[in-house]
Amino acid sequence: MSVMSAIYGGGPFYTGGQAVIDDLKASQFTTVVAWAMHIQANADLVFNDPTNVLVQNGAYAGDPAWPGLLADLKQGQTSVNRLIFSVGGWGVQDFPNLKQLIFPSPSDYPNNPQTGTGTVLYQNFAALKAAIPTIDAIDFDDETLYDEPTTIAFANMLYAIGFNVTFCPYTNTSFWTNCLKALNTATPGLVTGFNLQCYAGGAGNDPSSWISAIQTAMGSGFDAAGFVFPGLWCINGNGCSQGQCPSSIQSTFAGWKSTGIGGGFIWLYDDIQKCEGSGACGGGVAMGSQAYADAIINGLS
Repeated sequence: MSVMSAIYGGGPFYTGGQAVIDDLKASQFTTVVAWAMHIQANADLVFNDPTNVLVQNGAYAGDPAWPGLLADLKQGQTSVNRLIFSVGGWGVQDFPNLKQLIFPSPSDYPNNPQTGTGTVLYQNFAALKAAIPTIDAIDFDDETLYDEPTTIAFANMLYAIGFNVTFCPYTNTSFWTNCLKALNTATPGLVTGFNLQCYAGGAGNDPSSWISAIQTAMGSGFDAAGFVFPGLWCINGNGCSQGQCPSSIQSTFAGWKSTGIGGGFIWLYDDIQKCEGSGACGGGVAMGSQAYADAIINGLS
């Protein structure tokens, strides 16, 4: 079985230059998730920091070197075969902003979404795809709104532009499975997986319960187990005293192997960089990118 191993990362993906790209290519992670791209009230797209404007008024406005660096992720000797941009997160306004952009008038909601080619939202995401064609999917990390018409309209717009979609839930199972059923019944394969948060607010999540909920929603012929990719948090926090060492993460994934999952993810590359040299997992214990990728792969192999 080929294991999908993913890594979420923030600022270092944008500011770290070729050194970060080379580290990711050698890491054994198969998927890189750039977190997070935020959608402003005027539909501007910014990355990680409000000063990092990526797309504005239908044109790419970010670091001119970044598209080339991201393209390099999948070129030459590399473990990376997929690049995803995540939208949302805890305590941000991305999805409320989306609702206002997609349904600007009360009379538009819920059946007349404004997502056509003439809208600035469409034009900005089309410009993102044109500037960085190596992006495969957009990850929905909605922890604020949970509005099905907004999620469904946004996903359909992205698919028309050329993106697939992943979901990154930590709670509200029925919301996410309802959106999946609506989208993948109409367009099979539009949504390609659930990146299930099993840390912080999602620390109590059991992949098997989400698999069961997806199976119920999608029917017996759907590969629900192969659709759920749980995530864990690497060593992090003040003094690198929180989170899990690679050995603990490997053990957790080994315990999940019987559910039939095909991979998982690590949160967060920024913390790997911060804590790699801390010795928090014991003297001489590897705590770099490859150690965490190997923890997922070896746990499920």
